[in-house]
Amino acid sequence: MPDDITPKPATLPAPQPLTKLTSFQLWLTRARTIRDLPSIVEGMAFGGLSLALVLFVWWFLTRGGVGERIVDAYTLPSLGDTISSLPALWFQRELSISAFTSLARVLAGFTIATAIAVPLGVIAGSYLRVNAFLKPISLFGRNVPIAALIPLTLIWFGLGEVQKVMFIFFATVAFVLFDTTNAVQAVPDRFIDTAYTLGVHGTRKKGARLAAIFGFFYGAIAALGWFVLSEDKSLTLATELTSPSCWGRFTGAFVLGFALWFPIESHQALRKVIFPLALPDIVNSLRLIFGLAFGYIMLAEVINAQHGLGALIIISQRQGPREHIYLCLIIISIMAWGIDRLIMRLQRFFFPYLKHGQA
Repeated sequence: MPDDITPKPATLPAPQPLTKLTSFQLWLTRARTIRDLPSIVEGMAFGGLSLALVLFVWWFLTRGGVGERIVDAYTLPSLGDTISSLPALWFQRELSISAFTSLARVLAGFTIATAIAVPLGVIAGSYLRVNAFLKPISLFGRNVPIAALIPLTLIWFGLGEVQKVMFIFFATVAFVLFDTTNAVQAVPDRFIDTAYTLGVHGTRKKGARLAAIFGFFYGAIAALGWFVLSEDKSLTLATELTSPSCWGRFTGAFVLGFALWFPIESHQALRKVIFPLALPDIVNSLRLIFGLAFGYIMLAEVINAQHGLGALIIISQRQGPREHIYLCLIIISIMAWGIDRLIMRLQRFFFPYLKHGQA
């Protein structure tokens, strides 16, 4: 046997020189990484590229003369003709008045839905037997076709402004209730257990005072809101305030507001723990649902609307020019996007400790 049996060390491969990646290669690597967050400049660039692509396709399909176009002018007007028709839409058809009218209708209907469904959702999410009672109604409201609400609201509220506001209310209230209930139920139990450990208890007297304040605001909005939506030109504010029907609406809305907020304000666990913790998710849900509500405005303004973006679309479809249809759709999208960004800014201001989506 050989005397030297000491094992020889393994020969390691020579180290390879590191390859320096270019900026484009680094960006491409990040772009292929799952859930890599783009920068603000990247987000704006990709968003602008998407819009530019849509405009290019529009221009490409409608370029050339009458016989050279891929899509005829009756089906799709050219991009240049659409833009050049904006002054006529603004001045002759009073675009600003219609845009303000549509926004006011959406805000009124969505405000009523929020005022009722948010406190009701907080109660349902906290008391599961109430949730079991309301679940069939919420399920039914979320599955009813939106267009089916038009004949019902016409039967119940007539042809005036009340019908359009209540259409938005019925179209959104079930979704607000459902999302609010889920936001409350998503609050971890450990916060509630900690609250009980620290001695939270019911405060009926203070709860009654706070609920009465909410009830007063509900009553005032109901009384004055009906006066604003009324189409009776002879009705004055002084006459309305002295009428028994005005005080009847005030009383009914006061009772409703008190009944909705008393269970929340009369218990410290709901007022100081559950509702504040669920509020960021509730606001985020309201932001998304409001975008849907603004999309429903054309359906609300199909019948007997003197002003409104939906009314302009119907008039343009019947009488022309068809370029105004596309302009109104673009304006609706821009307004909804602007309000969405505004609500997101408010979210970041009031809840800076949370991360909100960019949708």
